[in-house]
Amino acid sequence: MGQPVALTWASTNATSCTASGAWSGSLQTSGSQAVTATAAGALTYSISCTGPGGSANASSVVTAATASLLLTNTFAPNAVTISTSEGAPYGDADMWLGAGGPTLRSAYGYGPTKVIRLYICLSGKVSFNSCSSQPAVTGPLSAQILAGIDAGIAAYAGTGTRVLVRFIYQWDTPTPPLKDPPISVILSHIDQLAPILLKNRDLIFALEAGFIGNFGQWVYGNGSGGTANGVGSDTPAAKKQLLDRELSYFKGVFPVLVPWVGDLMVYAGGRVTVDGLGLHDDDFDSAAGTAQPFYNRSIPAGTTLSQAEDYTAQVSAASVFVGEFTKLYPVGQTCAAIDTYSYQFHAQSISIGIEGWPPGLGASLQSLGCATSFLSKVGTRIELQRSTIIGNATAGSTVFVGLTMVNAGYGRVVRPRPATLIFSSNGNVVGQVPISLQDMDLRQLVASPNPTPKTFSLNVTLPPGLPAGRPISIAVLIPDPAVSLTSQAVYALPLNSVDASAKPIFDATTGYNSIATITVGSPASNTNRTTVRARQ
Repeated sequence: MGQPVALTWASTNATSCTASGAWSGSLQTSGSQAVTATAAGALTYSISCTGPGGSANASSVVTAATASLLLTNTFAPNAVTISTSEGAPYGDADMWLGAGGPTLRSAYGYGPTKVIRLYICLSGKVSFNSCSSQPAVTGPLSAQILAGIDAGIAAYAGTGTRVLVRFIYQWDTPTPPLKDPPISVILSHIDQLAPILLKNRDLIFALEAGFIGNFGQWVYGNGSGGTANGVGSDTPAAKKQLLDRELSYFKGVFPVLVPWVGDLMVYAGGRVTVDGLGLHDDDFDSAAGTAQPFYNRSIPAGTTLSQAEDYTAQVSAASVFVGEFTKLYPVGQTCAAIDTYSYQFHAQSISIGIEGWPPGLGASLQSLGCATSFLSKVGTRIELQRSTIIGNATAGSTVFVGLTMVNAGYGRVVRPRPATLIFSSNGNVVGQVPISLQDMDLRQLVASPNPTPKTFSLNVTLPPGLPAGRPISIAVLIPDPAVSLTSQAVYALPLNSVDASAKPIFDATTGYNSIATITVGSPASNTNRTTVRARQ
């Protein structure tokens, strides 16, 4: 009783179907519907379908018994998102200052973030803002540079953080303008760097296409391209070679992010997605409601800004979209405008630098009342709304577990994450039950301004070794699928909810999300259990 049952039917030559008995109403001529017995006993579900040749009838009898365990817990949203390397606002770190160097890890109550962008200067082991002062690079990267990059990325192991990597040769345009290395040298550097990035693949959130132009951003601050500077690296042909080489190593490993949607269109040969390529919109502030929806650099002739927006949404749904604020637009950067574009572009990460750059943006959003709520929705935010457990509370029996969740963020769960139900008593794990992706794939949770909750229905056999007569805590562990990170709680996915006591259900020390407590072997104590409701 209380456990859903799926009824499935099909008909031939029928034009309409009607339900009767324990259910009612019009039905499609074929389909499936979940029904739930609200009382014990035999229930008959009947269906009659009619068509030009007459009618046909069918029925199914479902017998429902009173379960010894009827438990429903409801949960409320956590006020601020618990950061995860699956998707979050990103802070910046300087490669050659080490992982402990200056970063923007928190802002307006959000943080510390678990996505960090690493600027990596290839002109010398110097801070990224000193990169342009180094001699021009004309040959292979030194063993010292390569070893330092390997150690710098590896330093994030065990921190719960993933890195967003961008390689640069120059920071800003000096006078006279600094030249990029020839594309042949850049490609040889990718060949040198690929083994390091593949070795540290589990720690990499994404690779920004980088290498070309000021800040590795595929633009030049003095207004002249690479060709005007004497080097042909700022051309569609050179950029194609760069992306081809990066995809040859990293496609299917982690996303490669193109800095401008126009350049991606040119590479793709139209408004089609390219497997392995996402976007890093370096002018996301323009996307947030200015007269120009976003910076239209390199957008092919004949393509409207509206089409470019639609294409950006298409790419972000298939891969990863990352954004960065660069200027203050007080009129266009309203809470509503930023919210709209963040949903449209499925923002998986956006610079947390609103704390200090661009000047005034953070204070502006704070005064409008959306700085914290905006940062809390960037990336992956999954909330548990309700847990239901129905069945007989005896070890070895099968119970129904329903977990109702919603995607309350702009982004989504990107990686396939099989989960596990953890059973604990007195702080000790006494049983585990794996949950397959077929039964609970969190990638199915779609973000929108009004997201639709989804209930994952599980038939779970209680582990045979559960101790009787003692409270058993049940939790959901959603580990990182990367082999080197699966056992690390700091990479587990949090559910951003609180229980009836306003306590977060996620335990950062274990990675467990607590969903219920039951007592095994004492059926009477579980019958008609009072529903626990968190404060709304």
